[in-house]
Amino acid sequence: MIVDTHVHVVTADRDNYPARDDPPAWPEVTGTGLLADMDAAGVGRAMLVQSYFTYGFDNSYAIDCAAAHPGRFQVVCVIDQTAGDAPETLTRLVREHGVRGVRLMPKGFPEGVLHDPRTFPVWQRAGELGIPVTVAAEIQHVPVMPAVVERFPEVTVCFEHMWGIEVDQPPFPRLEPVVALARFRNVHLKLAPNNSFAAREAGIPPRALFGHLIAHFGIERLMFGSNYPAHPARFGGYQDRLVVMSEDLAYLPDADREAFFGGNAARLWPTAAERASTA
Repeated sequence: MIVDTHVHVVTADRDNYPARDDPPAWPEVTGTGLLADMDAAGVGRAMLVQSYFTYGFDNSYAIDCAAAHPGRFQVVCVIDQTAGDAPETLTRLVREHGVRGVRLMPKGFPEGVLHDPRTFPVWQRAGELGIPVTVAAEIQHVPVMPAVVERFPEVTVCFEHMWGIEVDQPPFPRLEPVVALARFRNVHLKLAPNNSFAAREAGIPPRALFGHLIAHFGIERLMFGSNYPAHPARFGGYQDRLVVMSEDLAYLPDADREAFFGGNAARLWPTAAERASTA
């Protein structure tokens, strides 16, 4: 089963789900519409990652979509990670609304927020709640992250697609800060069409980029995320994104492809039934 670790849902219903001023100009992707796209592409489950620049800290739409389709969707929320009551907010979202991850953002916050000690209680609480922390770091933010990750070895950490918008030629010196995170066994990478396109734009075979990351992290710590519907003019529709990554990783053995496109994510984000069976 394919599990997409990074999808955003957006609705035109501004009365029930108010958006921030000047949200990104993404196409509407409702929960129902996303399910149709997933079914057409053969995707079984998806992580609904809160679109901070659309809804800010109001995770209601993603939560409602997941509640309507609990077997298909889970939610990664965004909260005010520097607020004094952030751990309590996260606990409430997990226990009362079924949220299964928290996304830490650098944009929209003061510079240096990702290593700000005020965020450390959120990391601690995520570990206690047994949910992953996903980090929306761009490449310039990554060098400060080892010191933070090292403080929380019990927390599962997933670095998102954005660090890889630009890459350079092998041996990829630009990506050295990312590779430096491989020594932490709790660190995983979400890879996206962003990365496939970045390799092409750098004039290198995508296989070279992905092979470099596999060599350092192992296939067991890499996973697929479509980043749909962000940047549709560049990355295309839902099925387009799955196709390009499937083509780029077609050289891998079947077991490795199955792990990348589903098995690894299913291990990090088991279903409610799977969690209950192991409780």
